[in-house]
Amino acid sequence: MVAFATSIEEEDFFGHRAWRLVSPDGPSALVAERGATLLSWQPSETHEVIDGYIDGDELDAHFDARCLIMAPWCGRIASGKFSFDGASHTVSSPEIAGLGGLTAELEFTRVPAGDALRLTSRLDASDAYPWDLEISVIFSLEGGVSGFEHLSLTIDATNVSESRAPVSIGWHPYLKMPSMDGISNLSLSIPARAKVLTDNRLIPLTGDAAFAGIASPARHDYLGSEKIDQSFTQLVPNEDGVVVTSVTNPARGTQILLTQEPSEAPVVHVFTADNLPRNSRKSIALEPCSAIPDAFNRADQASRIPLESGETRSLTATLSYRPSK
Repeated sequence: MVAFATSIEEEDFFGHRAWRLVSPDGPSALVAERGATLLSWQPSETHEVIDGYIDGDELDAHFDARCLIMAPWCGRIASGKFSFDGASHTVSSPEIAGLGGLTAELEFTRVPAGDALRLTSRLDASDAYPWDLEISVIFSLEGGVSGFEHLSLTIDATNVSESRAPVSIGWHPYLKMPSMDGISNLSLSIPARAKVLTDNRLIPLTGDAAFAGIASPARHDYLGSEKIDQSFTQLVPNEDGVVVTSVTNPARGTQILLTQEPSEAPVVHVFTADNLPRNSRKSIALEPCSAIPDAFNRADQASRIPLESGETRSLTATLSYRPSK
């Protein structure tokens, strides 16, 4: 009997419950319930694209924020402090402020969703963030034209508080090119007209000084030793209305693409994984985000932050892999 739908089976990941998705033609993904964290995506049996956690200790410590679901904020918050609707709030530690949200230690639960994996959890109000959110993360596998395989993710954050709440969301996957030991020989293309300038804390500069115009697309034909840890905005959609950031192995034509909706995620952050405790510069993070870092403290992001009671903020992103042209 031939299977035509993605199968989803429970697995143990060093004491953590995880779920294995396997599509009919072979690609698979592994997602831990802790933090709704993508641990692996294999578009084919011999190709691993995700530079994820290798054991339960790394997952528990959420080192390097690998594949972190970023909510209720994405990116850093300056000094761990922000104001909203006239009240000041202090995040409990600068470390949390730098991680991009509070989801890493949440335990998610699977909810049936056909051949997609849907994980849900609740972020309860705390001193760091005094609002309640319901968070849903959906993973799905799809084949495609032109030899691409796809992994899609949707994040939904619903405000279940009685008052409006500040919310920005994003995703932090580390991507490695199969058959390559590092990123130096890769090329990178970012369809953006502006980059975000930051201080030495990686906090965007104040006001208009934070934005510098660039020619679109921003091309890096050879990454070499170039270090990037920067947000890009004023994204340029293609003819299909979506924004596609690409990483390519020029020697073979192998590609990894990140596709995002500009209305949901007008920012892509790129990080060349420099100085990590493990696998420094072995992978590259392409991060779709609903706002720039420190958005809770910026007037130019104010329209993107409030989420009324009962409303949902969503972000959908797709990773695509093609082994060769």
